[in-house]
Amino acid sequence: MTVHLLAGAAALGAWWRFSVGWAVPLIVVAFGWRWHRTATVVVAACLLAGWWSHRAVERFEPPPAQAVSEWVTLTSDPRPSGPVGVRASATWGHHRVSVAAHGPLAGRLDDHLAGERILVVGSFRPVRSGDSWAQWRHEVGSITATEIRDHARGSPLSRFANTLRRVLADGATSMDRDDRAVFSGMVLGDDREQSAVVADDFRAAGLGHLLVVSGQNVAFILALLGPLTRRMRPAGRFGVVCVVLLVFVTLTRFEASVLRASMMAGIGVGAAVLGGPIDGRRALSASVVVLLAVDPFLIRVVAFQLSVLATAGIVWLSGPLATRLRGPELMRVAVATTVSAQLAVSPLLVGTFGPVPVAALPANLLAGAASGPIMMWGWTGGFVAGVLGEPWAGWIHAPTELLVGWVRIVARVTAAAPFASIGAVGISCLGAAMVIALRIDRGRVIAASGAVVVLVFSVIRAPSTPAESTWVAGGVLVHPGDLVVLELHDPHQPRTLLESLRQAGVRRVDVVVARDGDRADADMVVALRARFGDVLVLAPRLHRVPTATSVHPGTVVRIGALVIRARTEGEQDQLVVAWCPGATCEDVPP
Repeated sequence: MTVHLLAGAAALGAWWRFSVGWAVPLIVVAFGWRWHRTATVVVAACLLAGWWSHRAVERFEPPPAQAVSEWVTLTSDPRPSGPVGVRASATWGHHRVSVAAHGPLAGRLDDHLAGERILVVGSFRPVRSGDSWAQWRHEVGSITATEIRDHARGSPLSRFANTLRRVLADGATSMDRDDRAVFSGMVLGDDREQSAVVADDFRAAGLGHLLVVSGQNVAFILALLGPLTRRMRPAGRFGVVCVVLLVFVTLTRFEASVLRASMMAGIGVGAAVLGGPIDGRRALSASVVVLLAVDPFLIRVVAFQLSVLATAGIVWLSGPLATRLRGPELMRVAVATTVSAQLAVSPLLVGTFGPVPVAALPANLLAGAASGPIMMWGWTGGFVAGVLGEPWAGWIHAPTELLVGWVRIVARVTAAAPFASIGAVGISCLGAAMVIALRIDRGRVIAASGAVVVLVFSVIRAPSTPAESTWVAGGVLVHPGDLVVLELHDPHQPRTLLESLRQAGVRRVDVVVARDGDRADADMVVALRARFGDVLVLAPRLHRVPTATSVHPGTVVRIGALVIRARTEGEQDQLVVAWCPGATCEDVPP
């Protein structure tokens, strides 16, 4: 029980960041060491974590704005940032910064991977005071690159990890682009090639966690190591496991959930070497204490929070729940594990992202059966495919394509179903039903009753006709007559726009008005066509939207009660949309 209290105290202190002198925690620790009082030790852990977190924030003193010509080491893979930009995290001396490149230079930055070093020329700008988002990422500012003069391969560990990453990626080149993107996300945690439609489907189905690496990947890696390490001595097994986990953590770019799972595995194997086996509950709490001692900012990372909660639900609830269920053991364990994890993370998901999709539970059961084989075969067969190349790679990955295709079908069908979600009340009812079911012999009846109550309190949204004017992320949705018209306003990520439309109950879009016709509009139009099919797109002249119809200045386009005109502001044309139901719209300014 003490280690669980220590984990909770460390999390509380790291979150609140107590501004106390360093002597106060040491005095409390001394009292706890002398009298061995659990309460004193817990208070000491909370004060120490709070003091350490506060000190970590105080150490963020960014250098002044300046021109730079320095070597930086990338700590993340470059990813798109804006219509024509690329951004990556990096270390610059003793500081963590972000490096951004735009235009033709973005391609040069995008050619590199985490762990590699580049000689960048540009300008450094410190973060604004109080920018907590940058603090949790350990970044003190950003470097806008104007030139990349040279590069180096990085440390031996990063070179090995990047080589392995490239081999696995090369072996999957024969797959369809979306299948390859899902495969890369599930095996490597690389979500850079995922289209907005695929990402939205998985999010709508509650399967977004499958598109990134998680603690589940670590479990499968250890399962693959089992035949090799089973006959080793404990010390040798511990060394092999630690090396493999270090490589895997580097390969997956130190994702928070992978750090948690790797630390749990290391603690478990280390305890076995010392002759004192440790159960999953104590290993989880111990891993939280160690990780927050190393990096207290992890407590602010949503992925870390979700990973800890999901694991807590599994190690505390899945066993008792599995014994209450009927049927084959494999099915009972799968259902109990999925339900326990989903129930544990639901309060955080509801509080952070809003209501949880009702379809998340069945979708996870259906897709989870294929996720394990994808990960295990992706590492074994995928490596062989990358070494041999085509045509062998295509044959080796034939099972992978079938499994990935199944997961995508589950996500797509679930996302296309009428949107239904569970809010805080439904989650509370479901949690209460599970607690009662675990303590009463008639647990199945209680659980079924709880499911009915959850459905009653669920927010069910069937496809509906949009209102006359509805704001969505990136634009305005209007409904003149029987048509659905979307006017693109502010540049947004395409996946954000698709999610906003889905939550608004939009099942079709007939006309898209690209107000500026720039690259940001083009990216959103591509996503809209992938989701809704061949829609009519209107854009000003000299636009960058593929296959859009140009509206020249002086031209008037009428769609029901909408009037669309092109006007020139400075040197740029823009489309102006006027909504005037019941009027002639003759008073709309040209």
